Amino acid sequence: MKKIFSVALTLALAGCAGGSNTTQLLLTQSSGAEVMPLSSTEPSNVTPDTVKPAPKMPANVEPMPKPAPKAAATATPKPMPVPMKEKPMVASTKAEKPMMKMPVTTSSKKYTIQVIALSHNKGFTEYMDKLPSDKPVWSNKKMVEGLPWYTLLYGEFPSKEAAKSALNALPKTIKEYGPFIRSFSSIKGSSTPDMTRLN
Repeated sequence: MKKIFSVALTLALAGCAGGSNTTQLLLTQSSGAEVMPLSSTEPSNVTPDTVKPAPKMPANVEPMPKPAPKAAATATPKPMPVPMKEKPMVASTKAEKPMMKMPVTTSSKKYTIQVIALSHNKGFTEYMDKLPSDKPVWSNKKMVEGLPWYTLLYGEFPSKEAAKSALNALPKTIKEYGPFIRSFSSIKGSSTPDMTRLN
């Protein structure tokens, strides 16, 4: 029993005083998490047979005081982006409407055409180049199920019929995106309107 205790004590002290640093990277995926060690300086050939017990000190000698433990300097890895799962929307009891960056000339009684909606904000230049340049173009950021979506809005029309005729006159490449007519009042009435004029 004394041999096992002394070997265990020696291993425990060797582990504490060994000064080995191990940096781990936590990888998370939708299926679970995996911890991967990046580096380790701990010897791999240490077995209880190769470790010798520490020599015993005479009874009249006082042990030296242990130095205060130093914080091990480890590199902190950058957090990796985690794909977000769709979360259900939670109704808030105090919902304040954010400020809208809508031009003063735009009336709530007017209509526009929503050309496309994207889940990223990498710009609409590619889509704007395909649109006729005689009408104003807006970007609208909105939140859908807690995630940001960016819509491209084209034109400002006094009636739904005028917007419909403009929709029919759009190039075929734009019609392939499935554009549809929206009223500015529906955009203003949404929970998170954030319109910015692009031209």
